[in-house]
This record gives sequence, C-alpha cells and structure tokens, in this order.
Amino acid sequence: MKVRPDPEDGFPAIDAGEWADEKHRLLRQYIETSHGVRRGWTDPAAAAKRGIAKPAGATYIELFSGPGRVFLRGTDDFRDGSPLIAYEEARRRGSGFTMMHLGDERADFCEAVKTRLERRGAPVVTYPMQAEIAADRVVVALDPYALHFAFLDSFGFKGAPFSILQKLARFERMDVLIYVSAMGLQRLLERWLQSEKRCPLDEFAPGWREVVKDARPGDIVARGLVYKHWFDRVRALGFKGQTRGILIRGTKRQPLYWLVLVAKHDLAEKFWKAVTRGLQYEMFD
Repeated sequence: MKVRPDPEDGFPAIDAGEWADEKHRLLRQYIETSHGVRRGWTDPAAAAKRGIAKPAGATYIELFSGPGRVFLRGTDDFRDGSPLIAYEEARRRGSGFTMMHLGDERADFCEAVKTRLERRGAPVVTYPMQAEIAADRVVVALDPYALHFAFLDSFGFKGAPFSILQKLARFERMDVLIYVSAMGLQRLLERWLQSEKRCPLDEFAPGWREVVKDARPGDIVARGLVYKHWFDRVRALGFKGQTRGILIRGTKRQPLYWLVLVAKHDLAEKFWKAVTRGLQYEMFD
C-alpha cells in the first residue's frame, strides 16, 4: 500500500487500482437502492407511518476504513474512498446515516477519515485498533433496534477473522458487504495447504483445512471448496445471500476479489440483485 498526502487537504490518501471503481460503484448503488428502507429508520415522518414514535437510526460500519481518500495508482487522480462515498450517497438520497463507526489500525488514517467526514457534517466515531477489537466496541455501541450496514473491505485475509461476522450477526437488521480475496486464494492457498503453521485463512474461515484435506495443491477445486466452506459458515450465523459473489477482475481479466452481500432479511438480497443485474456470480475460470 502506498500513501501520499492529498493536495486537497494534506491528509493521507492510499493507492487504489482502476478496479476499485467497480467496488465503489456497487457500494454507492446499494446505498442508493436501499435509501427508502433506511429512511424509515432515520426520518421521524417515515417512522411515524410505521407506527414508531422515534426512529432508532441507521448506522454505517467499516472496520478497514483507511483515511477516506484514495488516488488512482500511478496517477495524481485523487478520489473519495468508501466511507465518504457511503456518507455522500446516503445524504444525497435524504436518508443519511445517523452514526458512522469507522476503524483502522493506523491512528493517522482514523484521524484523517474522521476529520474529512466531520467537515461534511457526518457523525463519526473512530477506532484506531485492530478490526477484531474494534468490532467488540462497535457492537456495544449499536442500538439493537436500528438498521445497520457494514462494509468489510479488508484487502485480504489477514486481520479479518470470522469472529467479526459472528459479532455482527447478533443484530436483527444487519446487512454486510464483504470483500473476499480471490487473488489471495489463487496465490497463497497452495502454500498454506503445504504448511501446518497457522495462517490468515485459519482465522477467516475456521475449519477450512478439513474440507480440502484430500485436494491437490493448486487445484482450482480446492479454492472453490474453501470459499463454499466459508459461505456455509456465514449462512449458519443466520445471514442470507447468494452463495457465489460478484467476481471483480483486473485489467488482464485476472480474478481479484469477490464482493458478497449477506443480510438477515430477504429485502437486502433483492436490492443486491437489482444492483448487480447483468454481472456474473462466479468462481474462477
């Protein structure tokens, strides 16, 4: 990861490939598509129509938030990152998040994203710590009657244990958009299979070794088995969603990552299908 000061405000920005545009587009469209439901948890008039005297609110959670701004790799093109995109889209649709919970291991990133969002009027709490620890603090702060949307964009498997999803699964109204590294599986699974040492995948998808114990190292089938094992565990938490995620590819058509939307209710899946219409839910070629 490369870091540069954004000439707009002097705070740090991180590099991103061209394919990040697709990830941000899907995030923006999901928030746009779900704005009507979110309004019922943020707007007193809309809540009153549902027989609720006071709306419980709608939160945005991102535990790998970065500094809030990115620059296109190899260019001087600086852009909003996912926390700012999410806030601006929700506000544009008149259903802004009533609180944003943002975490990153780097304290300077937390300071940057908090300042940037507060300058735009956003209510923000930041957690400069590992995502798993931040998750413990976030779930204590959440209103169980509110509407929650979490974006878990970990850029890999390290520091993204399955326990985070277990904690988020406690809430009845929880949508989670998850980054799953296809490139990481392609590059590292063979090495991890051949080693008995613990690896990031042991935390991300506990029990994965048992499902691929008879697979050949480097076999494409093994990668699919690991993914399915992880998703089955997610579904066992009470989440619903498409088994296969949207596979984002690089400029040379190489698989980079899946975006997987899971939620506690069917309406979220309906929204995600509308957002991803025409895209492929796929594994590897």
